[in-house]
Amino acid sequence: MKSIIFFSIVLMMFGMLQAQSDPNYRRNQFGSMLLNPAQAGANPYDEVSVIATKSMVGFTGAPTTYSALANFKVLDNLGLGVSGFNDKLGPISTSRLSVDLAYHLKLNKDWKMSVGLRALGTVASVDLPSLTTVQQLDPHMAYQLTSGNKLDAGWGLLVYHKKVYFGLSQPRLMKTKFVNSTMTDYVEAKGFVGYVGGDFPLNSKISARPFIMYRKVSNLPMMLDIASTFTYNQLFDLGFNFQYGSNVGLLTGYDINKKLYLGYSFSYPINGVVRVSTQAHEIILRLKLNEKRNVKFSGPRYFN
Repeated sequence: MKSIIFFSIVLMMFGMLQAQSDPNYRRNQFGSMLLNPAQAGANPYDEVSVIATKSMVGFTGAPTTYSALANFKVLDNLGLGVSGFNDKLGPISTSRLSVDLAYHLKLNKDWKMSVGLRALGTVASVDLPSLTTVQQLDPHMAYQLTSGNKLDAGWGLLVYHKKVYFGLSQPRLMKTKFVNSTMTDYVEAKGFVGYVGGDFPLNSKISARPFIMYRKVSNLPMMLDIASTFTYNQLFDLGFNFQYGSNVGLLTGYDINKKLYLGYSFSYPINGVVRVSTQAHEIILRLKLNEKRNVKFSGPRYFN
């Protein structure tokens, strides 16, 4: 569509057409419930978290995402999760609210498996009149594209041990199309997410938590996320993340007290985006609630 030439080039360079369907977080390990509904209830405590992400800092229309999630262990084998986000990328705006329900089955004394289902609603829009067009008074740019309120569903599987976990999910089953246009450039596509992570002590003070995630969305470049966090004395985090063809960065975090955790990530683009911006930032805040101290089985630290 010739009227969006410049912005389309930027989107393709960044590999972020998926942003209007699935925001690109720097610490996917921290918000793993956003990836997989089977993560609901996997921790021995309840938690409420918020995540703020700003990419391509200094560029007009840069991606900005605000997310919130609440993860509750309702029963020993039942978890409930609620999450939502608002994501903006230039003229594209997406808001989503999800409710997750997960059942946790004990396989043996060391392993558990959970199956999660997700119900979600999405509203997506493209503000075409806000763009500068090549053709003056282009009739195709005179109105805003909207998806309306679209309902969807998702599923996920999680197999976990106290030190390692494996996840597979399809966060959304259906495509979202715009009700007032046949345009397909910004139609979000469904895809699959797979990941593995762990929690391994290096000595009495330091532990490592590696994480690898692969996401494939039809008609879009694949996304490979490799990260590791090193924790000192169960208080201070320092680590790195690498997203193939997108960015590389550093992350840090601190347990302010037994309930409150604050984290920060900085990343530098390693693709064509470096021509217009050299930085992205992400801030996370988590409040831990109602820790179940007598549970016999729990997942790795910072499972979500």
